[in-house]
Amino acid sequence: STLRFNELAQRQCQQVLGINPRSDEGVAFLNRLSKDNVAQLVVLEFIQPQSRTSRDITQVCVANTHLYSNKDFPDVKLWQTWQLLQELESFVMSRGTNLPLVICGDFNSTPDTAVYDLLARQSVHPGHPDVNVTTDDNVPAILPDAMSISHSFQLGSAYQAVLGDEPWVTNFTLNFKGVLDYIWYSAQNLRPLSAAPIPDEAQLTKHGEALPSTEYSSDHIMLISDLQVVSNGSR
Repeated sequence: STLRFNELAQRQCQQVLGINPRSDEGVAFLNRLSKDNVAQLVVLEFIQPQSRTSRDITQVCVANTHLYSNKDFPDVKLWQTWQLLQELESFVMSRGTNLPLVICGDFNSTPDTAVYDLLARQSVHPGHPDVNVTTDDNVPAILPDAMSISHSFQLGSAYQAVLGDEPWVTNFTLNFKGVLDYIWYSAQNLRPLSAAPIPDEAQLTKHGEALPSTEYSSDHIMLISDLQVVSNGSR
């Protein structure tokens, strides 16, 4: 299924906050949040269980997304991440709490952001600057109290788990070189076994000073990880 953040913004404006979307406040709220980003959710079924210990797990939920890119809108990225996690909680819970989960994509957020904190630590520190974004006076706050921004998943980053740290780069352009992309997994029933190496700078600049190039068709670098299903208590 497709999760449209614009539709979630409309729902929050009307049903959660009770704001008329046609009012000045409602228009400002929706203009801040409506960025045409989406997420996709799918449940895949294993053709054959991989091991005796994981036969109780026959499916995996995979979500991918591309969050808003503008660096001046960290509150929007955090809101999108929080909404995605809330929808995934309902989606996964309706199919059983033991359903493995993979969340991957371009989060347009470096490891020092509130988006990363929310995914990795289930919550966000109230003092994080991404939570306290100053907008125009006529734009209502799009985020609730920081204590309300949380989720129940125990997520790990595949590359961080395998390598001990995030890659040195996943996006390599003239104006930015850093980590924006991740593979997150449910730590209670998935275990990352490997992570494809990231090319070094010499390799990335072999055909130009930035990506994309004749060798790399995207300015983002592909992330690949092998994940193993594990049963509860099996490590």
